[in-house]
Amino acid sequence: MNKWWTIVFLIGMLGQTFSKSLIVLNFKVNQKAIAASLCQNRNKPRSCCHGKCYLTKQLNKEEKSQDIPLNGGSSLKFEVVLFSEKKVETHYLVINEKPVHVSRYTDPISQRAIDAVFHPPQV
Repeated sequence: MNKWWTIVFLIGMLGQTFSKSLIVLNFKVNQKAIAASLCQNRNKPRSCCHGKCYLTKQLNKEEKSQDIPLNGGSSLKFEVVLFSEKKVETHYLVINEKPVHVSRYTDPISQRAIDAVFHPPQV
């Protein structure tokens, strides 16, 4: 069931994101039919825009529909500020111990290979 809701929301988000691209794609696919039936200048062959006026109207309508707020047209905005002051006490603990020297372990076989390549210059 969750899989279907995920697909529905994904299609909705992609549709909203690429809405202008879908309008332009629809125009390109149906440009001849739009120019023949929906173009404002279809009766004037010299000034015909081949349906670009229809495309401009559709893109402007889409842009206006995206500018309308989703909360019913209300332009009221509420700002919620969350603040919490937490007092933190810092305690310091000083330990006076001598540092322990730890020597690194060197593998004698791999150390020979390293010493054969990396050695100080001879005088």
